[in-house]
Amino acid sequence: MSEAKEKITDAELEIMQVLWKAQKPMTLTQIKAALPGRNGDTAKTLLRRLCQKEAVGQEKQEVYYYRPLVGQEELSCYRVSKLIDKLYEGSAKALTAALVRNEKLRRQDIEELREMFEGMWEEEN
Repeated sequence: MSEAKEKITDAELEIMQVLWKAQKPMTLTQIKAALPGRNGDTAKTLLRRLCQKEAVGQEKQEVYYYRPLVGQEELSCYRVSKLIDKLYEGSAKALTAALVRNEKLRRQDIEELREMFEGMWEEEN
């Protein structure tokens, strides 16, 4: 992932989420309609920045259409990894413990994760 893509702001992330959800190229008008809390100039500025960061591509037809160049899973994994490095010295275990302590990870979640891990380990063997 390029350095520019690493620096997607929370405001820019809102635009990315709209594009990911749509799963097709969108016009500025369509993007603005999906962001009722943002004015048109702000959305346009955020799109321009995302294009400069190579996180969004634009294609000129009768108007410009925008599409994500960075996948949601790719960006999520990167951001989680950076969070773990920054706040938990690279320890996913410490992050998980914090999630449990703050009641963000319930017993049912833990059980589902256990089943997922067991399935992954079985596939490896």
